[in-house]
Amino acid sequence: MEQNENKRLDELFNQAKNEPSKVSFKETEAKFLKSSASFSKGAKGGKLAQFSNLKTIIMISTISAVTIGATVLIYNFSAPTGAEKQEYLTDNAMDDSTLIMEEHETVVNTYLKRVEMVKADFPLALLVPSELVVNSKHAGVELVDTLKKKPSTDNNAINHIVDTSYRFPKLTYEEVKANGKRKKKMIKLLSKRMAYGYLRIPGGEMTVNKKAVKVETFDMKQTEVTNLQYKTFLFDLLIQGREDDFLIAKPDQQMWVKEYKYSFNQPMVDHYFSHAAYNEYPVVAVSRRGAEMFCEWLSSEINKTNAKKLNGLVCKMRIPTSTEWMYAASGGGTHFPYPWGGPYLRNAKGSFLANFKPMKDNYKIDGAFHTAKVSSYPPNKFELYCMSGNVAEMVDYVEENNLPGTKGGSWTSVGQELQIVDGKDRFKGKTTPSVNVGFRPVITYVKNGGGAVSYKPDITVTPPGTVKFGPGLFFDKTEITNFNWQEYVMWQVKTYGKRSQEHINALPDTLVWKSKLAYNEPYVTYYFNHPAYNNYPVVGISYEQAVDFCKWRTDRVKELYEIQQLKNKKAIYPVNFEYRLPSKLEWERMANVGYSEKMMKKIIGKYKGKSLANFRKGKGDNMGVAGDLNDNADVTAPVESYWPNALGCYNLIGNVAEMTNVKGIAKGGAWNHEEDDIAIEKDFNYAKQSAWLGFRCVFEVME
Repeated sequence: MEQNENKRLDELFNQAKNEPSKVSFKETEAKFLKSSASFSKGAKGGKLAQFSNLKTIIMISTISAVTIGATVLIYNFSAPTGAEKQEYLTDNAMDDSTLIMEEHETVVNTYLKRVEMVKADFPLALLVPSELVVNSKHAGVELVDTLKKKPSTDNNAINHIVDTSYRFPKLTYEEVKANGKRKKKMIKLLSKRMAYGYLRIPGGEMTVNKKAVKVETFDMKQTEVTNLQYKTFLFDLLIQGREDDFLIAKPDQQMWVKEYKYSFNQPMVDHYFSHAAYNEYPVVAVSRRGAEMFCEWLSSEINKTNAKKLNGLVCKMRIPTSTEWMYAASGGGTHFPYPWGGPYLRNAKGSFLANFKPMKDNYKIDGAFHTAKVSSYPPNKFELYCMSGNVAEMVDYVEENNLPGTKGGSWTSVGQELQIVDGKDRFKGKTTPSVNVGFRPVITYVKNGGGAVSYKPDITVTPPGTVKFGPGLFFDKTEITNFNWQEYVMWQVKTYGKRSQEHINALPDTLVWKSKLAYNEPYVTYYFNHPAYNNYPVVGISYEQAVDFCKWRTDRVKELYEIQQLKNKKAIYPVNFEYRLPSKLEWERMANVGYSEKMMKKIIGKYKGKSLANFRKGKGDNMGVAGDLNDNADVTAPVESYWPNALGCYNLIGNVAEMTNVKGIAKGGAWNHEEDDIAIEKDFNYAKQSAWLGFRCVFEVME
């Protein structure tokens, strides 16, 4: 029976490889996006509940053979010994094999229907770069299979593979060209800090072993390194003729059966690193030296491409220290056991928050048999995905003479191993490959020719009205106020005249307060003009007006810096900078910073029961209900109401929704939105000026 099942597996994989699909990826993508459109409801709970419901669908519809053998593997992540081995093989092997076959056929058939493997205008190597593994036979690749199967003496055990020799694949012109495009995209993700690229982690302090440790600013990859990114690195080594380095760095996919010899993981050996369906899954089974070589390779490519932009600094990509990793995972040093905050492994709706070993008899309940896509599960406060679970991430224990180890636990970990600080490290001291271990690089900068390993801020002053978010990037402390806008309007009058088009274009639309359901005439008359409302957020502003204000503000601050530089005779002021609207990602990262520990103690103690933001508490009256639950505002509130986050920003949630640099999209909710409708990740759409819409600026030093 086992021979028939293995034969059937081979037939299915060959069918998946060679049969053209009947449904295009674009069709599948549209359906998936539609199904995931409701993720944003609820800051954590709502998103996770929706995500949990979709995880199995996502896994099945996008990854071909990901689930094959998973039940056996996760159930036995450490091999049984003695009598346990025989009992397992006797009682469970046949039942698990049957279940795996059924699951595998479902996965493969689904994949054949949903994924278009070959497009006329798309290089095959970009879709299925599988020439690095055994039995790759797709067109355009010369590969001699030099790996031989050696039968095991135990008929119930998986046949293992012995590497007797190795012949390197010969990449075609199209494959070389496609790999070059992928490498260029990887560098662009870093330099532009695009989604799933590298995010700036602002420096701060963290308590480690009861000692306050200073953490310098660094950039960190938003996800674990993926199979596709690592393939790009390996292909580039071959293109450069670095065959010895290739042999050192290539993954040992045999670890799927070496580490779990009593699980049916041969499909993972054959397909995890090779099949396009696993492109966005974390690379595993690479040695510590292989991960370091990846970092050295990408650092070199970045420095060559961005030499002028780095202004004399040199990019250094590396494995993070354990302190850096813990600081980033905790969202800036907050003392929660897990990256999502709080002591629990599930959210309020019962959905698991990470990919790990949740319970003995139901390993699929967290949504993944083995690893999951690197962007699975909600991110932490710094927008970093899968900091706990999925794969244990390589770190250096600086306090222990740079002893190699891991943090965060893996898909085979129990809950305790997922903890940020106190989690047990099963892989401490390990440098050899494991299917439980991956990596997530960080970037710091050194002076060309040496110097301290840290990113040097490009300015030493704080722009007016802002708080520091990272080197060269500052956020407005509050929303733009009526008084700020009045300054802007008066400048237009003095410069162009009261009847000028510039002055008319700068005026807010005070009629946004008119309502058929409420008597708002006093707001129409007084909200923008009366001094009592000077410190309230300006509303009735269009996207175009906000952009023009940012440009005007940039020019005025440049004038200010020129005057201050002449007065102080110090060249400490930036020259090339701009004020602008924040991107969605920037706004969400700032909103996710949360309160400081000191402030949190006050909120749960002295201010317990007080409203934390200005939003609608229920149906009817915008003032809420009597007593401490009243938010003390019928419409907007002063911009420094309530309590700031750890970096000093007020009212990121509530008061007025804030425009982003994408026209028509605002974030944070407003005074007339109900609590259930407000979430950090939720977008609020607008088409015109509104009484609930305002904005704040970011200040960025231009490279």
